[in-house]
Amino acid sequence: MRSTSGLKRLGTMCAVGALATVGLSVNTAWAGQNNPDDSQAFTSKSGQAESFVFKSKSHRVDRNTVSGMLEESFGSAPGSQFKQVRDQQLGAGHLARFVQVIDGHEVAGSSIAQTLDKDGALIQAMGSVATGTTSATFPQQRDLAKGEKAAKEAAATQVKLPASKAKVTKTVWYAPALAGFPEGGTVGQPAYEVVVSNKDASFTVTVAATGAPTVLATATNTHELNRAVCDANRNSGVTYDDLKCGVGTKNVLKRKEGQAASTVADVNAVYNFFGDTSSFYAANTNAGDLTTLVGANYSDGLGTAIRGSVRQCVSGDACPYTNAFWSDEISAMVYGEGVTTDDVTGHELTHGVTSRTNGLQYQNEAGAINESMSDVFGELTDISNGSADDTAANRWKMGEGSSLGVIRDMKSPKNYQQPEIYKGTYWHATSTNPNQNNDYGGVHTNSGVGNKLAYLITDGATFNGQTITGLGVHKAAELYWTTQTLLPSNATYASLKSALKQACTANVTNGVAGTTTADCTQVNNAITSVGI
Repeated sequence: MRSTSGLKRLGTMCAVGALATVGLSVNTAWAGQNNPDDSQAFTSKSGQAESFVFKSKSHRVDRNTVSGMLEESFGSAPGSQFKQVRDQQLGAGHLARFVQVIDGHEVAGSSIAQTLDKDGALIQAMGSVATGTTSATFPQQRDLAKGEKAAKEAAATQVKLPASKAKVTKTVWYAPALAGFPEGGTVGQPAYEVVVSNKDASFTVTVAATGAPTVLATATNTHELNRAVCDANRNSGVTYDDLKCGVGTKNVLKRKEGQAASTVADVNAVYNFFGDTSSFYAANTNAGDLTTLVGANYSDGLGTAIRGSVRQCVSGDACPYTNAFWSDEISAMVYGEGVTTDDVTGHELTHGVTSRTNGLQYQNEAGAINESMSDVFGELTDISNGSADDTAANRWKMGEGSSLGVIRDMKSPKNYQQPEIYKGTYWHATSTNPNQNNDYGGVHTNSGVGNKLAYLITDGATFNGQTITGLGVHKAAELYWTTQTLLPSNATYASLKSALKQACTANVTNGVAGTTTADCTQVNNAITSVGI
């Protein structure tokens, strides 16, 4: 769920700048294979995924060498370098994540994730890169005030954010396809990222750094266990500060880590479900400590904590507020009254995990996958924690037991007007101008395809001519976590297909959760059944 409140949960707007279109696929993939001779080869076909093929069982590549291969294998822009931003254990192997850098400036939205075995040999990789730039070098910075002025004007006219302040925070290469607009191409142009904010909201405006200060795109800044839960007691939040939970905040701190139960039922529910979600991630992924990953430190003596406020009302919405959302602005959860369930909590916290892991854009197919990932981890937490509402009838239903009632059925998405097959019945058209009025290109509708797929992978069933044997909760969770780490920020369902297949292969190679090649066959069958 995402807020539709007066706090303006801002979505990415349409890019207005046009760049040259190129033929290469934005989302590319490597697939490592062992072959008898001692050589290596690259294959590339326009519009298709690219492959890096190993041709020696004994061939081993350290991470620095692999990084050096990225430019040639992904068809990226000349002069590209790749900066490693993440390195984590994946079973016996590793997962590394890189961003593309050209002439010392990052390419916005670029991402390459690679899995390696225990010896450092590349298993496979996937990601999105710019294939060219409009100039060989980044131009000297001009009068930044012009870019900031253009960004403020865009804020006032496009998303009605008046009386704002603006600051250039980053110089980047901007390629529309990497921002979720494939028709704009994969050639990067110099740009400024300008953070525009007022007391109600903040978002990032991308402004051309050469020529007239043209606005290219705008995007929301919307993800040891230590918990802090506050009670808003139906107070209305007008600014993001009003929604914070901590010592001295408007919302009263009712329970911090280790404290006895509160007299407010919603406080205790959230405290417990924060714990359940953290425990699920610890037991079924290698995400590490959830507090460290999504927690916030407000310098109030509580340290970094998973924070949330309950019984919150929100300016511009009815009170009691019948929704819940994760806010990247304050790195915290916000709940209306009675929506404090385990699956809702797991769902919203996963928005925070996603924000910090791959930054999936909240629009069109990437947004639908973002929503589906939150449903997957929220429901798997619900299935696993032994709560009273975990009946067979409720399995795979989101929101049961809340004041909202059931809002989605992952086993049968069609029961709630969601598609079960890619671009099938109930599919919502994506948009070149994703906004709140069109649900940012159908993110809450088209997530049904991903949800059906997760159900089939976990429990198995016969669907659309395919018979699938389920992997069970633990293997499925590990599979989806590895997938989460591989997905690029502008992922499509085609990207999800590639990432799931690569994740399964990586989990087999690295001995994650006892995953087998037979399991990967079932994953492939499930993918086929939903028409991706």
